[in-house]
Amino acid sequence: MTIPDDELQHYYTLLNLTSEATIEDIDAAYLKLSYQKLRQGNQQDAKEIKVAYSKLKAHLQMKAQEESQEQQQQEANSLQQLIELLRQNGFQAQVSVRANQLHIGLNASQVPKPKTAVAKIYTLLETVEYSQLGLATIDTVYIYGLRAPKKAVWQETFPLPQRGVAKDDLDLLSFNNRFSNAITFPVIMLLAILLNAIPMTKFLLRGIQIWIHEFGHATIAWLGGRRAIPLPFGWTNIEPERSLFVYFGVLTLLGLLFWVGWREQRRWPMVLAVVLAVVQFCMTWLNSEDTFQMLLAFGGIGGEFYLSTLLMVSFYFPMPEYWRWDFWRYPVVFGAAFTFWNSFWLWRQIHKGQDDIPWGSMWGGEDDSGGDMNTLLQFEWSNQRIIDTYNSLGGLCLTILLSVYFYFLFKQNRSFFFAIWQRWLARSL
Repeated sequence: MTIPDDELQHYYTLLNLTSEATIEDIDAAYLKLSYQKLRQGNQQDAKEIKVAYSKLKAHLQMKAQEESQEQQQQEANSLQQLIELLRQNGFQAQVSVRANQLHIGLNASQVPKPKTAVAKIYTLLETVEYSQLGLATIDTVYIYGLRAPKKAVWQETFPLPQRGVAKDDLDLLSFNNRFSNAITFPVIMLLAILLNAIPMTKFLLRGIQIWIHEFGHATIAWLGGRRAIPLPFGWTNIEPERSLFVYFGVLTLLGLLFWVGWREQRRWPMVLAVVLAVVQFCMTWLNSEDTFQMLLAFGGIGGEFYLSTLLMVSFYFPMPEYWRWDFWRYPVVFGAAFTFWNSFWLWRQIHKGQDDIPWGSMWGGEDDSGGDMNTLLQFEWSNQRIIDTYNSLGGLCLTILLSVYFYFLFKQNRSFFFAIWQRWLARSL
């Protein structure tokens, strides 16, 4: 039974509510007002409030039921349109919607080539207006080959074809920006290679390489429990004795990194913290003094490879909120890429015999026996071993970089590549 508008407004006024009130609001207002009236001994007002409550609740329940029935009818009509569209394209299908999933059941005996059928249905869905077919909230499509009701002999799952540009794709600082991850990263790599090929810019940017080189020495020292201060003019001050302060200080920082990563559910900082903690323990307590000195000499140019690679790989991984680097990862990755390619090409040239091993040190020149490569000779490293080791390290780092790049390229653009594949299948099979 429909209640006149003026009567409804009267009931809302009695309960001190507006016409926007929900059933929960009506329940709360009724309990509050009826309690007040009964405490005051005002039985008549309490009865009127009860009537208003009953009428309004029944009205809203009926309204909700009518809206639900109307929505169900709209969904049924939309699904019927989709069923008819599939029939016009040669598919007798059972269609249903559950949550945000579209389920399409096909007669397996009428579909001899499931891959072709899935490709044709995918390309068909690309052409329809989702809102008209009630698919606006759908994100996943399931297609079944049914031998009997509820008995599938094959199944294919894919995301509903995307329309337009996602919000993250418009945010340059977002780690989920598909365009940035697919295009900006290789552009930075190419820019770094280009600037390395120009003598003037290579000279002007050499300070970046020097600092990463010194941080290569410093990270070996810190992970080995020694105090170290990397300086940007080609020198790192390192104390030879182990320091419990350094060991537990670094371990505490790694623990904080793990904790904030766990709190914010970010796996990258958690994995990084655990790996570095294990490396720190081994280098501090299990390595001999000779091994530490050898790694210290190796870590300068080695850091130009592995530190640069770590920084470039981190481009794809968000750090905890306290260490946010959405913007800073761009200049950091550029500096790391410049250093990486400088060292990579140098050691490739050395391997071909077109350049010499960088003997000596920055300040002492080639005759300085304390240079990193000279120190490695003291630990019985041959020239060929030095060349092979750094070239192998460079190749490994390049493999890691390409692997991470292509992993995220395909992961974040699966729907794009899947769409291309389905269009090709639909036309060729």
